[in-house]
Amino acid sequence: MSPAETCPASAPVVRPELGAGASILICRPNTRLGNTVLLTPLVEELQRSLPEAQIEILTACPAAAEIFQQFSAVRRVHALPFRGVRHPLNYLRTLLAVRRKRYDVIIDPCPNSWTARFLTRHLAGRLKVGFTVARSVQGVDVSVPFKDAPRHMGAYPVYLVRRTLFGLDPKSARADEVTLNVRLTDAERDYGRGEVRRLLGGEVTAPVIALATHATGSKRFAPEWWQRLIAELHAHLPAARFIEIRPPSGRASLAALPGFSSRRTREVAAVINAVQCFVCADSGLMHLGAGTDTLTAGLFKVTLPELYAPRRGRSCALVASDAAPEAAALQLAQMLR
Repeated sequence: MSPAETCPASAPVVRPELGAGASILICRPNTRLGNTVLLTPLVEELQRSLPEAQIEILTACPAAAEIFQQFSAVRRVHALPFRGVRHPLNYLRTLLAVRRKRYDVIIDPCPNSWTARFLTRHLAGRLKVGFTVARSVQGVDVSVPFKDAPRHMGAYPVYLVRRTLFGLDPKSARADEVTLNVRLTDAERDYGRGEVRRLLGGEVTAPVIALATHATGSKRFAPEWWQRLIAELHAHLPAARFIEIRPPSGRASLAALPGFSSRRTREVAAVINAVQCFVCADSGLMHLGAGTDTLTAGLFKVTLPELYAPRRGRSCALVASDAAPEAAALQLAQMLR
C-alpha cells in the first residue's frame, strides 16, 4: 500500500487489519489533561465499532491511566515520563516496550503533532492512519485531508477513523455529535456526593455551583473577577451554594469558599459530577467536567470555543471578558433557572 493513500468516499472499505481482536495503538504523546480527555470519544467509537479490539494508548499525560480505566477495550496505557527530557532512560524504556509489539493499526489522531507523527512512523504496525497536512503525509499508509474534518478537537479523531478505518464518506463521518465521557462508576458518584455533603456540612437541597479558577497564561481570570462573579450569581440565585475545586497543591484562590483538592483525577471528576454546575476557564479541568453528567460552563476569552468547547449534554462555552464578570453571571443564572 502506498504512503498516504486517501480513503475513497464511496463504498465502505473493509480493512483486513480490523479482524477479531485487532490490536490498535493510539499515538498521542501529549502531557495535557484536556487533550487526554478529548480522546475519550475516539476510544468510545473504536470500542463500539470494534468490540473485540484491544486498544493501547501511548501518552505523556500522568492522568491517562485514570481517564481510561473504565474503558474495557483499553488493555494498556503506555505512559511516557511527564518531562521526558529529564528522564531519558524511562522515556526510552517505554518506547522500546511499545516498539517490540507489531500492532494491527496505529492511529495518529493529531494533525499538528510532529512527535506523534515521528513515533507513528517508527513504530511497528500493519496499517498506520492519520491526517493529510502540509509536509506530513510520510509515516502513514492511509490519510484524509484535515481541512474536511470537524473543527472540535474531540470530534476530528472520530472523523479520522470513520473515514480511514470504516470507509464512511465525509458527510456520514461527521454525523452524530461526539461527547466526552470519563465513565464514572456508581461508587465514584457516591464518593462525590459524600464529599459535597462534607464540604457543605450535611445534606444540601439548594443548587451547588463548583468553581475552578486555575488556568494557564492569558486564559486565567483574576480572583477579584471570580469574587464579582459569585456576588452577581448570589443576586440572581440567592439559595445557591458554592465550592472551589482547587489544584492538587490545595492552594485556594477563593479562600472564603469550602474547597476540594485531590491528586486523583477521578476523585475530582466525582466531586464535579455531584454538583449542579461547574464553572471554569478553558482548561483541562473544563474537559474533565464535561466528561461527567454535570452542566459544565467553560469561560473563553482567548481561545476558540469551536475548537475546545465542553462537549456533553447542556455543557457549553461562554465568551467572557476580564471587565464584565456580571455578564457571565447573568448567562449562568439563566441557564441554571
